[in-house]
Amino acid sequence: MQTLDRKLDIQPLSRADMTIQLNGQPVSVANGETVLSVLNAVGLRQVARNDHAQLSGAFCGMGVCHCCLVSINGRPKRRACQTVVQPGMQVETLSNRFDGQEAP
Repeated sequence: MQTLDRKLDIQPLSRADMTIQLNGQPVSVANGETVLSVLNAVGLRQVARNDHAQLSGAFCGMGVCHCCLVSINGRPKRRACQTVVQPGMQVETLSNRFDGQEAP
């Protein structure tokens, strides 16, 4: 399986310390970066569905707006901008469990 291409980093990673799974595909990440920075680096701008199944993306980037909610390790509604990557982390975008259902 090919690793996702990080073609939109502001500066290239000097060293990728680990790999996470992003929508089932591996992506190289650096220790200390947030899930949101990884999403931006691979070009995922619209990453979440709100409780009304509308697409949204990061707005504030500092945890206030709740527009970057993703599923992390099976737990829905985690803020991508406030979550630091961990080895083996599994991130799913475009899902937002509400009343036990996945958004369409």
